[in-house]
Amino acid sequence: MPMPLPLSSHRRLTASAALIAALAGVLAPATSASAAPTSAAPTSEAPAAPARTPAPDMAGVVAALESAMANGAPGAMARYLGPDGARERAVGVRDRRSGAVMDTRARFRIGSVTKTFSSVVLLQLVEEGRLTLDAPVNTYLEGLLPDDRITVRHLLTHRSGLADYTNAMFERTVPGFEAVRNRVFSYQELVDLSLAEPRTTEPGAAYAYSNANFVVVGMLIEKLTGRPVADAYQRRIIKPLRLDATAYVHPDTRIRGTHVRGYLHPDEAGGPLVDSTEQTLSWAQSAGAVISSPADLNTFTSALMRGRLLSPARLEEMTTVMPTDATGTRFYGLGLRRYDLTCGTQVYGHTGTVQGYYTYAFSTRDGRRSLSALANTSNHGAANTALGNTLEAAFCGKKQSPAPTARSTAPDGTLDHAPLPAERDLPERH
Repeated sequence: MPMPLPLSSHRRLTASAALIAALAGVLAPATSASAAPTSAAPTSEAPAAPARTPAPDMAGVVAALESAMANGAPGAMARYLGPDGARERAVGVRDRRSGAVMDTRARFRIGSVTKTFSSVVLLQLVEEGRLTLDAPVNTYLEGLLPDDRITVRHLLTHRSGLADYTNAMFERTVPGFEAVRNRVFSYQELVDLSLAEPRTTEPGAAYAYSNANFVVVGMLIEKLTGRPVADAYQRRIIKPLRLDATAYVHPDTRIRGTHVRGYLHPDEAGGPLVDSTEQTLSWAQSAGAVISSPADLNTFTSALMRGRLLSPARLEEMTTVMPTDATGTRFYGLGLRRYDLTCGTQVYGHTGTVQGYYTYAFSTRDGRRSLSALANTSNHGAANTALGNTLEAAFCGKKQSPAPTARSTAPDGTLDHAPLPAERDLPERH
């Protein structure tokens, strides 16, 4: 595998509030107010090859980062990797106390992007014949779940019906976080928290995002390999791809080396930010406890899409997606999101939210272009939505004035560029 290209120099760029506001609308994903809901039939088709790959709009990326800051993030950064090399942008600070500027070489908590790591490992085990996707989970973890109809595939697609225990755990954001900041849970304790809640749906009936699904995935990995998930990530993904800044350190509370500090918004408007950097992440584990960097996330998503981690058959299964809403732009496969952008480009990856950090890590289906982005805050959805606009700027380039289409035209014939709210990986109050 080629080593990542040398990092470019970082620039702190400032945009006026008016420019941010103007660009935010331009960069936002488009959705049609009159679009019909997408069919529930799975789809894995790759997009038709565009006549020309648009150059990334790095000014638009910066505007999105600045917009995330304007919506409460102390800092933000993004790294785009394409055929012409890496382009990096960073704004604001990674440490409010020291004033250290945001640094694209720094490590941070990637939250639910961890789910893609876990899914890759489990699909490798499927490839090795150690389990079957459509077998009941209880086949491998006897008696764990109260319903033998829940399959391994249901876990990976968030269609098991298992309740997300984080809804109750973080009903009050800061007190909930402080109660678990230094706590170490067993997998079984987290599953028990989920099972104490009513199930959200019948197995396989509907998409309902739940961290409990990937806690059970972690249990499967450890049962089938006889080793901790940290070992599986290291041997199967981190070492082969030389992801030197990536680690699973649970239950250590520290992020070693140069890192971004995370800042959690309290539920009370105007309350002081809470430094949430040090925590065990034991409430998430295989659902969200990996630490990484922008360059490593670029390498990971690109390598995954290029078939370096899974066979063509397994990758086809992973990228076979079903809709998560009625916009016709958001889908979920096996531990993998697909977003359909306004220019027709489809990107695969995952979003991540953990206290103090929002992350996006996506790649085109051919793996030739990838983007990773971070804002060091959470519980402030406007910042997450703004950060998501980096995808449009990076993969679609500078916005032109296209002819109206079914996806981009409102009933009155005007172009509709209202941003879709970011998908939530954790409960949020703002």
